Amino acid sequence: MVEWLNRLFDNRIFMKINAGFGFLLFGFFIYFYFSKEGRDERGRGLIATASLISYVMLFVLLNILGYSLMWSMDNIVRLANVVQTVYTLFLLTADVALLILRKIR
Repeated sequence: MVEWLNRLFDNRIFMKINAGFGFLLFGFFIYFYFSKEGRDERGRGLIATASLISYVMLFVLLNILGYSLMWSMDNIVRLANVVQTVYTLFLLTADVALLILRKIR
């Protein structure tokens, strides 16, 4: 399993795909923020709740990053991939929380 993670996180193509996915998720979040539904009071409350949930997830992800820092510092591409993965998972959490909250409320 460690060899598979080494090959995955040392790959520059994975880094580009991960970055593209991160920008796509960021675009979805910004789109909802500026949409008609995101401008009213209910939409602002949804964005605030999703941001709070993703902030808690960011805390967890950064603690995991700190735990694996020695492993990720062996290669600069690996370090960039790990940081990009943390950012992408943070945005994925925000978008999924936003979609779930839209269906619940």
